Amino acid sequence: MSERGLQIVKNIARNTDIEGKIEVSSRKGKRFMITRPDGKIIHFGLYPFTGEGAYIDHGDDKIKKAWRKRHSKILKDGKPAYKNKDSPEYYSWHILWN
Repeated sequence: MSERGLQIVKNIARNTDIEGKIEVSSRKGKRFMITRPDGKIIHFGLYPFTGEGAYIDHGDDKIKKAWRKRHSKILKDGKPAYKNKDSPEYYSWHILWN
């Protein structure tokens, strides 16, 4: 998968109405970054990854279900982080593990 799967991620974001410019992350240990229309930059996804990677890499529904179950418990300000557009978990959930 070239460029860490950048084109796949851009297509998923476009199809799920996620706004912003997605690029390969400039931060060590992160896979992508999104620059939102409000100018905020959020880095998300582990890179280089160990094991199978994200759902966009392996397509295994069993692994996806387990990942989502674990990550659904991560909270930000008392609410699930995957529902908060200011958290990296939101973009991982809705793009990498969609």
